Amino acid sequence: MPLTSCLTLAAYQRAAEERASDRFGEPGAAEKTWFEAEGFPVSGTLSLTTHLTRPVTGGMGYGAKETLTCEGRAIRLIPDTPRNRWLLSERLGWPLKAEGVWRIGFLAHWNWPESTTFIREGTCGAGGAFHFDQAPDGRYFVMAKISQPAYETADVNMDYDVVLKPIIVVGGPARPQVDVVLDGGSWLSPVLREQ
Repeated sequence: MPLTSCLTLAAYQRAAEERASDRFGEPGAAEKTWFEAEGFPVSGTLSLTTHLTRPVTGGMGYGAKETLTCEGRAIRLIPDTPRNRWLLSERLGWPLKAEGVWRIGFLAHWNWPESTTFIREGTCGAGGAFHFDQAPDGRYFVMAKISQPAYETADVNMDYDVVLKPIIVVGGPARPQVDVVLDGGSWLSPVLREQ
């Protein structure tokens, strides 16, 4: 392939990235109004139940189910906007699935690529309990660091996994607790650990 073709391909790719970035630019007036609307506390728990089978060196292994939580680890409440969907899927490489996603805890899966002005952040308490002081009703993503499964080989550089799940927050001042559950044992759409 001639060098000019490589440069043309690189220029085309760069232009496509710039168009996508422009299309999913900073929040518009409607989104800012929503972010800044009166918010109420959001409380709940986050847990993940592992699958009975799991990939191991040389094939598949079998073991007891575990319940993993975000206890003592960071959690985020991310507004579900076109910009944040683009950042999650294109910049961080997250597939956006209704049942949620469970990934090995690389920093690249966690580090938010832009300002977190409109993202609520906190730390989970006992049993994966979480609380955010102010959030208006609407659609969000919960992103949290969770404990690794017992079968994972200990690595001092990675002591957590990361999960992402869409949720809907409703009820205004009388909103119910939000229990975020990811299930590896689901028959229809199990949440399995990904790279």
